[in-house]
Parts: sequence; C-alpha cells; structure tokens
Amino acid sequence: MGKQDEQRDDPLAPEVTMELLKAELLATVSHELRSPLASIKGYASTLLRHGRRISSEERQEFLLAIAEASNRLEISINRLLEMSELETGAIHIERFPTNVAHLAREAMSAVEQHMAARPLNMFSFKLRLGDAPGTSDPSEYVITADQRRLREVLDHLLENALHFSPDGGVIDVIVRFRPLQANHVGEVSGTDAAREQADVKAPVHVLEICVCDNGLGIPPQHLDRIFERLHRVDNGLTREVNGLGLGLPICKRIVELHQGSIWAESCSAGGSAFHLLLPVEEDDEIPTPLTGAILH
Repeated sequence: MGKQDEQRDDPLAPEVTMELLKAELLATVSHELRSPLASIKGYASTLLRHGRRISSEERQEFLLAIAEASNRLEISINRLLEMSELETGAIHIERFPTNVAHLAREAMSAVEQHMAARPLNMFSFKLRLGDAPGTSDPSEYVITADQRRLREVLDHLLENALHFSPDGGVIDVIVRFRPLQANHVGEVSGTDAAREQADVKAPVHVLEICVCDNGLGIPPQHLDRIFERLHRVDNGLTREVNGLGLGLPICKRIVELHQGSIWAESCSAGGSAFHLLLPVEEDDEIPTPLTGAILH
C-alpha cells in the first residue's frame, strides 16, 4: 500500500493537512507583515535618535524607505482581507459595459509609469487586438463586466509577468473575441444556478485576454498549483511580490465570479502565458470577423 493510500485510509489525514495549512498561513503572514514593520521601526528609530546628525539627503532616503515599507504592508493586508471577502461571498460583481481594450491600455500605462523609476529593468509593452496589432478598433471591445475588478485582474497579471521577467523584455497583452467552442462549455458558462444567481445568460461567444512574457517561465510542476492560496513559485531568482501568494488566487476567484476561466501555460519559445476567458452576453457588441486560435 502506497503513501497516498495510507493517507486516504487515515481518518486524521484531513485534520493534519488543515493544521499544516494553518501553520503555513501563520508563518507566511507573520513573515510578510513583520518584514515591512521591521523596516519602518528601524528607520523611524534612527531618525528619532540621530535626526540632528543625519543629512537632509539621508533623511529623505529614510522617509522613502518608510513609505515603501508602508505600501508593502498595506498591500499585504488588503490582499488578505480581499481573499477572505472573496471566499466568504462578501464581494459581489457589479456588471456594466466595460471597454476591455481601454482597460488593458490603462493597466499597461500604469505599469510603465511605475517601471520608469527602475531603468535597469527595461520592459516594453504591446497591446494586440485580434490576431495582429492594429487590426481592430479599440472601441469595439466592450463587454458587460465589473470594470474595477477586471482592472484588478489585469494589474495582477502584469505584475506577475514583471515578476517572472527579472531582466526585462517584451510583455504582450492580447484581447480578442472568439466563438464559444465545445471545450469552453462549463469553463466559461458556469452552472445554470450560478448564471441565474448572477443574472447572466449562457454565452455564445467569449472574450479572451492573454498576458504573455518571455521571461523565466513557470516550472511544469507549478502550473496546476499557481492559483492555489499561498502557493509561491520560488526558482531561486525571484519570488512573488510581497510573498503572500494571493495575487493569482484573487484573479481566479474574480474571474469565476464573472463565470469565466483562467489558466497558465509555459511557451515553447520561453516565458509564460496567462489566458483569461470571459463570457459575452447577447447584447454585447462583437467585432467581425471573429478571430481564431489561442496563442501558444
């Protein structure tokens, strides 16, 4: 009898697994909250004790470090609270007409401004509508969705692409409509009860968003687990921003609330691609002709 069979027959196995998860959660959260707190306390104490002997330039550096650590702490706490709210059903999707192409462009511009302060990591961003750049009018890519939550997903995916591309490179964001195919049924349509609760109809088409990078890629053993809570890919070179392992699980839950699906794959040419499919309601405007296959 193998180890898995022994765990299956052991009535205490689920309790042991839950206790291990709780221990990992506490250890991860404690570390990620304590680290920025230690920075804030250290720099603040130095300013209080030696303020008169510190030059104005050093004082400015200390204050910037305190501000950065405070931002890290705020992000960690917000992600913990948001994950809790998503899992308990406290967050509801508010659907309005949303221009996904404009939303993607806004998210990319925000990342570019943020990265401008880091000249050593040179990134370039490309937005592709349809199968080739410039083939469609950006104003055509409008679906019914929660704009704020969808923008949050884009922010997380771009942050993830930057994280796995430590040496810079090209990050592509592809937005395109596709006909609903047989293998998409269940992935994006959800159950009948879920659609009724969300007041949405079964989709006929889907909108695909794909964020691709040419960075380090994701090891095969992690592809099926990167959307799990607290799962972190540590390849010795980089680790998820803030280290909580909650960015991608938050994306997954938001996409599921839209009756959509999200998955990742490693590209044969290097790097990784995150695919997001969102259902398109009958009243949504769809450019024609519809485009074809998923990018690999």
